[in-house]
Amino acid sequence: MKVNLLELRPEQMREKILTGELAISVHGFGYVGAAVSSAFLDRGCRIIAQDVDEDVVERLKTGRWSSADDRKVNEVIAKGYREGRISATTSYKDSVEASSVHIVTVPVSIRKRKGGARVDLSHMAEACRGLAAHIERGDAISIETTLPPGTTEKVLKAILEKGSGLKAGKDFTLIYSPERIFVGRALEDIELNYPRIVSGFDSRSVDIAATLYSIIAEKGVIRLSSIKAAEAEKVFEGIYRNVNIALANELSDYCALEGLDYREIMDAANSQPYCHLHRPGVGVGGACIPVYPYFILTRTKKLKLTYTAKELNEDRPHAIARKAIREYTSQYGSVKGIKITILGLSFRGDIADNRMSPSIEIARYLSKKCYKITVHDPHRFENTGLPENVEFTNDLDQALKDANIVIAAADHSEYKILTAAYIRTLSSQRLLILDPKNILK
Repeated sequence: MKVNLLELRPEQMREKILTGELAISVHGFGYVGAAVSSAFLDRGCRIIAQDVDEDVVERLKTGRWSSADDRKVNEVIAKGYREGRISATTSYKDSVEASSVHIVTVPVSIRKRKGGARVDLSHMAEACRGLAAHIERGDAISIETTLPPGTTEKVLKAILEKGSGLKAGKDFTLIYSPERIFVGRALEDIELNYPRIVSGFDSRSVDIAATLYSIIAEKGVIRLSSIKAAEAEKVFEGIYRNVNIALANELSDYCALEGLDYREIMDAANSQPYCHLHRPGVGVGGACIPVYPYFILTRTKKLKLTYTAKELNEDRPHAIARKAIREYTSQYGSVKGIKITILGLSFRGDIADNRMSPSIEIARYLSKKCYKITVHDPHRFENTGLPENVEFTNDLDQALKDANIVIAAADHSEYKILTAAYIRTLSSQRLLILDPKNILK
C-alpha cells in the first residue's frame, strides 16, 4: 500500500508498518538485506525483497532461501514466508510502487589499481536509478550501505532527484542509517545489542528515520547531526578495529622476539578498563574492515596511522607465509617438495564466509613459490577463491596427511580441540605448526 509519509504522525506510521498495512521494500538481498528484513519480519512487518539476481528472488519465492552464516535470520525469513509476509521480485517498479519505505543495502566495493584504489559505487548508483524512476511524493529512502563520508548527499541524492523529478526534504525523505552487524549474530545485533544510528537530509527525515528504526532497535536510536557524520561514524568503527588489529600483530611479533607470551600480557593489560588489546591473527578479512580505510584514504593521504595499519594488515598474510618458510628452513633445512596445510578458508571462525580471507592470500603467496598447498575448511563454498594449483578439502585428515607445515588461520570450533599430538599422527615427521591466533588446544 502506498501512503504519503510526510502527512502521517509518527504513531500512525509506526502502526501502519507494524500491522503490515505499509510494507517495506528492501533493495539488495544479500547478507545485510536479509538481516534487516528479518528484524522487521520478527516484529510482524511485511517485506518486499528486491534483488537483480534472479536466483536469489526465485529461492525467496519458493521458500528455499537460506544463509549459511545465520540460523536465526533463516528461521525468521522462513516463518515470514510461511505467513505470507515476505514477497520477492527483480523489478524496481513492482517493489517501489507497493511501498512508501525503501531500504537500500546494495554493496559498495573497492577497485585496487596501481598507485591506489577507487571506490566502486556502480551497483549503488544503479539501485538509486531504479528507485528514482518509481518513487512518489511522501516516500522515504533509507541507505544502510557503508559509504565514504559525503557520498549520500554528493552522489546519491543527485541521482534520486534527477531520476524522480522530486526534491529531497521537500518531496521525499532521505535517510542514512548504517547497518551495524556481526556475521553470525546479525539479528541479535540489530534488535538487542546496539542502538541504531540515524541521520537524514532534513529534520523531518531524521524524525521518520527514528520512527522507522525504533521498531526494531530495542536500545533506541542515536540521532546524528548530518548524513555525512553518520557515514563517517560507521567508517570509523571499522578503522578503529583495523588499526588495533595491526597493533596487536605488532605487539605479538615483539613478544615472539622477546620470548614473551602475548596472550598472557594481553589478558592482564585488558583488566584495565581503558585498554582493549585485540588478539593477533593472520590478517584482516571480510567485506568490511579491510575496505573501510580506503573510504577516507581515497580523499586524503595525510592519515598516516590509518594508512600504516592498512599496509601492515594487507601484508600480514604474506608475513605469516614468510615466517612459516623461514622457521621451517631454520629447523629442517631444505623446503623442497614440502606440503603446507592451511586450516580455515573462512575469514573468521564458525562461519562460511571467505570474502577477502587472509587464508586466500597466504595460499596465493605460497603457491607462487611452487609449494604443495592444501586448504581445509569444514564449510562448503561455491567459490573458494583459491588459485587453481591449491587443493581445497573438507576432509581434515586428508588435509593433515603428510603435512610439513600446518598454519592455523581460522578459529573454527573444530580446530580448537586439535592437539599437536593428533596432528603429528597424520603429518610428516618433519613438522612445523604455526598458530598465530592461539587456536589449537
